[in-house]
Amino acid sequence: MSKQSARGAEWEAQRMRVLDRDGWACTYCGKDLVGDDATVDHIEALNGSGRTKYTDDELCSACRACNGRKSDKTLIRLDYRSPDWF
Repeated sequence: MSKQSARGAEWEAQRMRVLDRDGWACTYCGKDLVGDDATVDHIEALNGSGRTKYTDDELCSACRACNGRKSDKTLIRLDYRSPDWF
């Protein structure tokens, strides 16, 4: 999501918290995230739920490729991934 996101400052702050928590690494492939490649993904697929607010625990960092590949599927994810592991 770009800095000019229509979701606003609240979403951008949450996005930064999630990226910082996950060490700016993709939760799925471990790739370092920089610039526009840094996205935040819903761990459980939305599937038209209509919700607009999510807790940080429901989100994870993902590169654009993994986020797009995951699409509307729900994948298994580690609860915590230390940046020191990479």
